[in-house]
Amino acid sequence: MQQARNRHWMYVPYDRLTDRTGPLRETPANEAGIILVESEAKGHRRLYHKKKIALLLANERHFALEQAARGVAVLYVTEKGSHGDGLLKMQAEYGLASITVMKPAERELRIDLAHACERGLRLNQVEDTTWLSKESDFDTVFKLKEGGELPNAFVMDRFYRFMRKKSGILMDQGEPVGGRFSFDEENRQPYKGQVPVPKRPVYPPDEVTREVLALVEREYPHTFGSLEGFDFPVTEKDCKSFWKFALQKCLPTFGPYEDAMRDDEKDLFHSKTSTLVNISRILPSDLVEDTSAAYVAGKIPLGSAEGFIRQVIGWREFMRHVHRVTDGYRKLPKAKLIFMEKKAEAMGASPSALHATKPLPAAYWGAASGMHCLDTVVKQVIDEGWSHHITRLMVLSNLATLCGFSPRALTDWFWIAYVDAYDWVVESNVLGMSTYADGGLTATKPYVSGAAYINRMSNYCSSCQYDPKKSTGPGSCPFTALYWTFLERNQEVLGRNMRLAMPYNSLRKKTAEERKALRERAEQEIATLEAQRMPTY
Repeated sequence: MQQARNRHWMYVPYDRLTDRTGPLRETPANEAGIILVESEAKGHRRLYHKKKIALLLANERHFALEQAARGVAVLYVTEKGSHGDGLLKMQAEYGLASITVMKPAERELRIDLAHACERGLRLNQVEDTTWLSKESDFDTVFKLKEGGELPNAFVMDRFYRFMRKKSGILMDQGEPVGGRFSFDEENRQPYKGQVPVPKRPVYPPDEVTREVLALVEREYPHTFGSLEGFDFPVTEKDCKSFWKFALQKCLPTFGPYEDAMRDDEKDLFHSKTSTLVNISRILPSDLVEDTSAAYVAGKIPLGSAEGFIRQVIGWREFMRHVHRVTDGYRKLPKAKLIFMEKKAEAMGASPSALHATKPLPAAYWGAASGMHCLDTVVKQVIDEGWSHHITRLMVLSNLATLCGFSPRALTDWFWIAYVDAYDWVVESNVLGMSTYADGGLTATKPYVSGAAYINRMSNYCSSCQYDPKKSTGPGSCPFTALYWTFLERNQEVLGRNMRLAMPYNSLRKKTAEERKALRERAEQEIATLEAQRMPTY
């Protein structure tokens, strides 16, 4: 007991498994003590993908062993209740005067700990230094004042330019290297085998991980997804190896094909590091600094380096701040006080600027839809708990938006299905960018398309029963009819959007008969999806 009191005790959340930043870095190992909590209540809160639960628990247990090996005192708690419940028990059992924690990334965990503090938990919260930006950075860019009204829109590019200038990453005497901040327009090529896709390393489960896999099968038998083939890195050594492979083998060719989609090479050149960065096994500073250094050394082209860095110091940091200042979309500017779903199956805010309320269909849970693009991506998510950002945006979210499926239901599905999904990233991306549910707070227009985009950027259509060049009639791809019907249905909200002027002009040129046929094809597809039976797990 006395030894416990002599340590500086820190709570390490499930998504901050690092000793390379924050108070754990600043405290000598022989003076440090950490508390880790496995919360059964958290695991059962949603039907989380089995691989997501296993990934978190295996990394958490290995992190505890790694810290003990370097001399840190470790209290590892298996708690039926919440994380806060576990901390309260440790505080009482070991007589801990106070516990330090970096301000949790997830709003959900912050609420849990706040409730524990109301019951007597003595918690000292300090700044989370795993982030690359400070709250004041975002607030300065968008001129936010405490208690003040939010602006009608947040533009990521403004924040990204600020962060480039502040950090000096890919900058030369105050100007962006290459003369531009973004090379996004050059990074939109379809992949047709131009260069070989590297074979990714695998990390077979060790004894600790096998124990976790058995636990997940036993305690979470009816949750989403499969544990088969679990090979995520779960040790510090393997996580570093994973990033080294991505840096050397994937990123040199990442840029041109970052928007491409394939059914035979599902991962292409994506780093897949979000899974480990979002639990801090790899730090975002590693991604940015190592990628920048590789560009300077001539190992990664500028377009690929900039495109990857923009995802980290641009979108990732931007979205967490949007989630923060909107309190998880519970607080919106007056001009965005929009329709909220009253019957959404949700645990959070449910804005729906386009009045989309239809339940998410069984196809997202594995029922075959007959659309090869959708079925391919959903199968990958069931198998892996992951797919890259364009399949998330232009297949899964695109279809949901076109059909009018509930943005909140889609958000909750992403939260459950993806191993890298946490509230600060999934709510901002899905309620904002992916579905336009926030009415344009984070995106200047909905990210929607018909079949032509999917056909151009993938090989999905060549193996599909539907013809992407036909919009109505037998064998027609439903995406195109859904696209035109979406624009027609939402003309009152979107018709004056300048970025949609061309498609609306094309819509006006269609005859009444053409519009009627498009509506009938779209309604047919929505009805077919809604009639599917939910698969069992």
